[in-house]
Amino acid sequence: MHRSSFVAFVAVLAAAPAFAQTGDEWNTFPPTPPPATKPADPPPARVEPKAAPPPTPAAVPERASPPPKVTATPAPAATDAGVEAIDADTRVISTRERFLPGTEPHSPSTWGVSWDAPENGRVTVGQVGVGNLFVPSARLGPRGVLRVSVLGEYFNQLNFPVLSSQNIRSGVTFAASFQPFEWGEIFVSYGAAANTNNRTSPNLIQALGDLSLGIKLSKEWARGFHAGADLRLLTFSGVGNQGVDRFAFGFKPTLLATYDFRAATKYLPAILTVGLGFTIDSTSKLVQTQRLSASEEFALNVNAYNRFNFGIAAEFPFPIITPVIEYSLAAPLGVPNGELTGPDGKFINATAAMAQQLGLGLKITAIKDLTLLTGVNLGLTRSVGYGVPATPPWNFFVGAAFAIDPFQRGETRFVDTLREKKLEVAKAASTTRLEGVVTDKDTGKPLPGVVVAVAGVKPSATDDKGQYESLPLTARSVKLSIARDGYKPMEREITVDAAKPTRADVALESDLKKAKFELTATSNKKPVKADVTFTGTTEAKAQTAEGTAPAELELPAGTYTLTATADGYLAQTRDVQVQPGGKLAVAFDLVPSPKKVLVIFKGDKIEILQQVRFATGKATILPESYNLLQQVVDAVVKNNVKRIRVEGHTDNRGVKAANQALSDERARAVKDYLVSQGLDAARLESLGYGDSKPIAPNLTARGRELNRRVEFIVLEK
Repeated sequence: MHRSSFVAFVAVLAAAPAFAQTGDEWNTFPPTPPPATKPADPPPARVEPKAAPPPTPAAVPERASPPPKVTATPAPAATDAGVEAIDADTRVISTRERFLPGTEPHSPSTWGVSWDAPENGRVTVGQVGVGNLFVPSARLGPRGVLRVSVLGEYFNQLNFPVLSSQNIRSGVTFAASFQPFEWGEIFVSYGAAANTNNRTSPNLIQALGDLSLGIKLSKEWARGFHAGADLRLLTFSGVGNQGVDRFAFGFKPTLLATYDFRAATKYLPAILTVGLGFTIDSTSKLVQTQRLSASEEFALNVNAYNRFNFGIAAEFPFPIITPVIEYSLAAPLGVPNGELTGPDGKFINATAAMAQQLGLGLKITAIKDLTLLTGVNLGLTRSVGYGVPATPPWNFFVGAAFAIDPFQRGETRFVDTLREKKLEVAKAASTTRLEGVVTDKDTGKPLPGVVVAVAGVKPSATDDKGQYESLPLTARSVKLSIARDGYKPMEREITVDAAKPTRADVALESDLKKAKFELTATSNKKPVKADVTFTGTTEAKAQTAEGTAPAELELPAGTYTLTATADGYLAQTRDVQVQPGGKLAVAFDLVPSPKKVLVIFKGDKIEILQQVRFATGKATILPESYNLLQQVVDAVVKNNVKRIRVEGHTDNRGVKAANQALSDERARAVKDYLVSQGLDAARLESLGYGDSKPIAPNLTARGRELNRRVEFIVLEK
């Protein structure tokens, strides 16, 4: 474009708004037409296509730049009659852009369009790269578009992944995708997650820094049919440190095919995607010093096996919303004998524990360039096996995706501008603040996350120390409203000191309906005075009476571990769960401490001075060993052992495979007996070694007797 043409173009744009609005018409949008006595040419007619043809995208200034430069500076007096100069004492408060045909936004709003409009099928970034929420798509968008997304997840479930455990997980994934070519996409994602489970140590496990890098190559081979490959490099951050040497890596290639049924008929607005591939990762190497429990494997997303992946997704692009349904599975590969060991020590088929999920979601496309996502994943797998992270029964997610054209290919032809005269701002009144601490009335402990509201001021929330601070206040008397789930709401009238912050500490009263425990302890049917300790939802202590009446205690509903101890008796434990308003009777039948101590706790091992006796060639525990195993329970409880492994060993007589199977069965039988005595199954695991670890020569009867043994190894204190 010549310089003179460009100057004339800018002058016309500057004059058009002034022609449409006089100095007093500041609240009119769009501009009011001039009086009938003057020429009433609308602004579009002032830019003649013949005089100023549309410039190429490379020659057009950036989309947002021309309007401020034209309208923010007072324009010189126009030569056209009837056009007033713009008052300098104004400010621009709103602009509206109109685009030339063929240069519209790449992701327009779907509000008000027809049900079969092509733009309903918006291309967005899911969890990673262009696609649905979790299943990638072979269908790509226009070249040169940058897309970003954020996806949050939340899950809260009792008795997951093992019984008597409470698991809460939240996570967020940030992803970005760019298309340098029509047939290619590059993408990156960063994920972080926090998992809380009362059966892991520590209870809170955070996974920060999981990074994925990838490239997708795809092409439309026939009208509506797209196919290609998605190649991803996966990185997983180390557990317990940030050293690069502790990172795990993975590779996930996937073949994709997508068909848009709208290419065949407008009466079927559906897009179907199918993906097949593999995941090769080494997350099992992140933790090598100990064996992870099922809860820890889920929290850290540690897989012991590579996986075959299959996914299928269908989206239905309608105006405003696009429903999505997805199904995916990840089958573990290379599992020995095709069987996994469950948390209860039993073998399960690997296919019963593989991840299978059904996703139901919505994409909201009513806003230009912005897509809102929400939905839920339903787990179709209920079995849990070591080496394959458990599949949650549900997982809620919400997110957003945004499309950006960094090269500004959209061209602004006209800009309607709304201006407003500057107003003098009155001097603000003197302000002060309200501050304080919110605590639990019963325990005196600070309460985080309490909503503190003052009338007329934006609410705030207490921090981890229960402290709050309001926004600036101008009133001298305010109403303070305090609320938190599980507590009775409170309102107070506070007189505010204008000279300094006013302090208002508050103690909230619990509103949870409590549960009642009835505790008894006996030995040989006679009452015993015992101390009972509660851990779990809250901590408490109680003492049973020596009479027949049970000891009563009210506590918040939830999951608890009860431990009973008494002088001269072996300790016992119970894991229980009680509902709000419920009543639970817990009875302990205590066993007197034996005169001869058969169990010694040595930190990393519980030594037994007598062998566990079994029926010959079987895994049946003989009654003469019950007292010995009850002493093992006592040692575990009194020393607060969190995890223990029961190991079974045999001598070398017989077939090696039979010895291995017998040692497995005997170790599992001992574990089951300890569970029957009150120990939580999540604290125990069993493993048989057959005749592979003798402690004495198998040449003599005495040596073989020593090798036929059960050992108790402390995994975590």
